[in-house]
Parts: sequence; C-alpha cells; structure tokens
Amino acid sequence: ATSRSTSVSPMSMAGKPEGTVTLARFMFAVLLLMTALVQATFLSTMNLIGIVPDLALVLLLIWSSTRGVGEGMIWAVALGLWVDLLTMEPLGTHALALLIVGVIGGLMQGRLFRSGVLLPTAAVFGATLVYSMMTFVLTSVGSGGVALVGMARFSVLSALINALLVPVVYVVLLACDRWVPRHVRV
Repeated sequence: ATSRSTSVSPMSMAGKPEGTVTLARFMFAVLLLMTALVQATFLSTMNLIGIVPDLALVLLLIWSSTRGVGEGMIWAVALGLWVDLLTMEPLGTHALALLIVGVIGGLMQGRLFRSGVLLPTAAVFGATLVYSMMTFVLTSVGSGGVALVGMARFSVLSALINALLVPVVYVVLLACDRWVPRHVRV
C-alpha cells in the first residue's frame, strides 16, 4: 500500500477526528456570534467615522474559504439572521447579503491564503462592497429609493476598513498555522 501526501489548507479539518471538527465548529459559532454582538452593541456606539469594521464578515469569508461554499452559506444565513435580530433590520436582509460572502469565500477554497496577503485583502474588499450594496438595496426596497452616491461612498469606506483587518487576521492565522498539519497521510 502506498501512501500519498495531499496538501491541506492551514485551517482545514481534513484528517481530524469528528469530535475535533464539531468542537471547531462550536468554537467558530461562539466567536462569530460574539463578534457580531460586540459589533452591533459596543462598536456601533463608538461612531468614530460612522463606519463600524465588520470582523464577522471577515471571519465568515475566511471560514468559507477553508470549508467550502456549502458550509459558508450555512454560516452566512445563521450570522445574517443573528445580525438582523441584533440590528432590528427586516428579517433576512443580512442573511441574503451574507450569502454572497459565503459563496465568494467558498469559491476561493484553498487559494485564499496560499497567495499571500493580497488575494485575501482583495477578496474581503470585493465581498464587503457586494454585501454593503446588497444591504442598502434590501433595506431601501420599501423606503422609496437609495442615494447612490452616499451608498457608494459608504460601501467603499466599509470595504477599505474591512480590508485593513485582513493583515491582522492573516498574521494571527499564520501564527496558529504551526499547530495545524499541512500534510495528511491518506
């Protein structure tokens, strides 16, 4: 019997016992829910420049890029419904907008962190632009329209702030990468 080595992304759960995978998902759920809670309650009241960094979006994109489109979409809906409840937006608004983030991350599966910091930063920037525009459109459906210039400015500023979070998250993940095997014997 020959054994071959397959490359695994730094955060992949391949080769891990089922209990480890379940614990990782539970820990991610707690992290995601707490991050969204802090963003919606504490950070939104700081109002330094009128824009709150969306670390939950960055975490969702990273998780879905290492776990795939299906799992990214499940987490996107759960996170979106939680954010809708926290912000008292119409139910489903953020869930629909975050679905795109889950899909973007999932489509980049395995490539996001092998490319250095540039691709993850660009992915977060693009995903934030799409997410911001979707939430503006979805929340303005019944309100009579959207100020396109204001929406574009807000979306670009949000995307820039979220993109600035990527190098920090990237460095933390690289530091943690020492404890996660890169190669799994199959």
